Amino acid sequence: MIVAKFGGTSVGTADAIRRLVEIVRGRLYRRPVVVVSALAGITNRLLEVAEIALGGRPPEAARRLAEIVDRHRAAVADLGLPNDVLGPIAADSEVAAGWLADPGRVPSPDALRDAIAALGELWSSRLVAAALENAGIRSRWVDVRSVIVTDDRHTRATPDQAEIGRRAGPVFQPFLDAGVVPVTQGFLGASRAGLTTTLGRGGSDFTASLLGAALEAERVEIWTDVDGIMTADPRIVPAARVLPTASHWEAAELATFGARVLHPATQAPLIEAKIPCVVLNSFAPDRSGTTVLVGVAPEPIGRSPVRSISWKPGITVINVRALRMLGAVGFLRALFDICAEHDASVDVISTSEVNVSLTLDAVADLPGLMTDLQRLGEVTLFERRAIVAVVGVGLRGTRGLAARVFRALAPINVEMISQGASEINVTMVVLESDGPEAVRLLHHEFFETEAA
Repeated sequence: MIVAKFGGTSVGTADAIRRLVEIVRGRLYRRPVVVVSALAGITNRLLEVAEIALGGRPPEAARRLAEIVDRHRAAVADLGLPNDVLGPIAADSEVAAGWLADPGRVPSPDALRDAIAALGELWSSRLVAAALENAGIRSRWVDVRSVIVTDDRHTRATPDQAEIGRRAGPVFQPFLDAGVVPVTQGFLGASRAGLTTTLGRGGSDFTASLLGAALEAERVEIWTDVDGIMTADPRIVPAARVLPTASHWEAAELATFGARVLHPATQAPLIEAKIPCVVLNSFAPDRSGTTVLVGVAPEPIGRSPVRSISWKPGITVINVRALRMLGAVGFLRALFDICAEHDASVDVISTSEVNVSLTLDAVADLPGLMTDLQRLGEVTLFERRAIVAVVGVGLRGTRGLAARVFRALAPINVEMISQGASEINVTMVVLESDGPEAVRLLHHEFFETEAA
């Protein structure tokens, strides 16, 4: 069997859902479990609805929710589905309207955000299951919250992989054995107390890999709107090429440092289970995509081991300078303990004798983090930065690589650089405004020059 996950653009319109139906039809012999994201743009709109309600404007929140229901109603009509598909959607929206009218009925603001955001996947999966049935493909809607058990950290919950392994078979296997296609949701889970949780933005890929590992799938397919993992973002570099294969190490690094094809956590459940992941384009299903291999070196592209250039905007750099750091035991532990207390994830770190620089993604309480870090020394903040990553297996052992990187980036000021912690990436921090040009220059150096 396989797990086939379809992203928001792959279910964004009636035509997209029709393409999905034909893709699934062509894979019936593989016994697919279908995982879907919300319709394109719906998650953002639902989160806006939650914020409006939390901001004390329930009537406006209710109006916005009704507009989202109307979009799903229009999709039902466009697909020619029976009107009874709308019954569960209407029931869900009625319950949600009660939460929006009185957010205090939900245990916390983040619990409300998760409960409202979850409607996108719950409703899109209803449409997809009905569209499959309407096309003569036996299918069944399955609530993934009965399988994906998580902790209670709302908006970024951590799945319990062992419990998922125990639950997945009894829920999905009877349908597979009967020749029925289960259709379920990405992004969602439930705490042990039964409250809806989410796995973080882009978490549908993660759901697919969790289910793939639990069900011992032949492979996990990620259907999206690009041809696969590429040598760079084609919106920045028109000459970017598709990688026919990638290692799981490369895929994980690229996702962590900005490539949006896969969720950063996608590879983790698949590595231990030794299950490949294939990235495919639902708008061009005949293309071969990228196969992410576990424990296998990928095919080289050129003379260098560089495989892709990615970038991640919206980065904040914090610099901590402390003379007492010199020779001190436990300084870095204290620093990371403070970051952990503020739920701040560090991507890149650079140290000297008396100075530590680290990069952070979004931090809910940045002023509070800085105040606590000031207990360690002088703290300086640099915002609107970007991480640029050069990724490929074996970079550390390649002579002259750093020279080529810096030669290519001669017009751009590089503020931080890190290589020693990883054999497969060189990461740099630049001004956010310089990020796209840095990607173009590096791609030209490692791909276009070698191809010329």
